[in-house]
Amino acid sequence: MTTIDPRMQLAAALQAQLAAARERARVPQRARAAGAAAPPGAQAAGMAQRIGAIDRGDPDRRRKAVRLYLEAELSREFGAGLLNDPALPLLLDAVQQRMQEDAATAAAVEAVGDLLLSGPAA
Repeated sequence: MTTIDPRMQLAAALQAQLAAARERARVPQRARAAGAAAPPGAQAAGMAQRIGAIDRGDPDRRRKAVRLYLEAELSREFGAGLLNDPALPLLLDAVQQRMQEDAATAAAVEAVGDLLLSGPAA
């Protein structure tokens, strides 16, 4: 008589979950490789151009510049396809909100915003 060992079922379930997790981990690597097609200088120039296009009279100019920087960094890290994700604006909102909740981080973000806006394209 054969008995069913519950440890075998658990091991099979864990193996399936690990295989799925490995596949999900490979997707960002592929996205990074796809995003590496544009030279870093071109990405920086594009970001500088977008920051320079922010209206100088906009009271929210610093926050918008930091948002463009965050967007560019996430795109560089995870691939340009991320820019087409409809959840990206929500992610950026959440990140910026969290950064503003901590006084030290908020001060650093202001400094980064000022630095971004002081560039030649600004």
